[in-house]
Amino acid sequence: MRLKDEQKQQRIKEALIRLILREGIDGTSVSKIAREAGVSPATIYVYYDSKEAMLQEAFREYAHQPYLYLENCIRPDMSPEALIEAIVRGYYSYSIEHEDIFSFVEQCSRCPSLAAAVCEKDCSCDVFSGIHEYQRRGKMRGCSDWTLSAVLLSPVRFMAMNRSSMAEEGELHLRELIRILQDMLLY
Repeated sequence: MRLKDEQKQQRIKEALIRLILREGIDGTSVSKIAREAGVSPATIYVYYDSKEAMLQEAFREYAHQPYLYLENCIRPDMSPEALIEAIVRGYYSYSIEHEDIFSFVEQCSRCPSLAAAVCEKDCSCDVFSGIHEYQRRGKMRGCSDWTLSAVLLSPVRFMAMNRSSMAEEGELHLRELIRILQDMLLY
């Protein structure tokens, strides 16, 4: 039995992401991933039972990363206005700084069998804890984590995916979105 090598496994995951972005989920095969990673197809099976298992593991890992990034953007002493702005700007920044991973997660989230493996609401719990505190204090409107994800993150995703067409107005649109979200969520 061969031993697992973390660097080799990372190369396999990076090859998976490149191929998914280039050829889509259906166009990506184990043999293509192996060729792209510079390993044999048998090596992939040392790490994963199937292409589906590899996709699920990579999706689970990478789907959490934006939220870990956001946790570093927020502080417990932020005002409600600053918290909303930090979440929006942080999520937007993550999408730009980690464009390949962001696009991979977006593509995987549209695949029903993969989306069932990761619940965005579960990923965002720690990020929304500050909002929950302001909700308890009566400074922000009460709503579920599902609604918070839809209201705060979906528009940012849309802006991130269309940022090339926004060009110079990107910052203006981001500020406008933040103001609208603050008006919607704050008392």
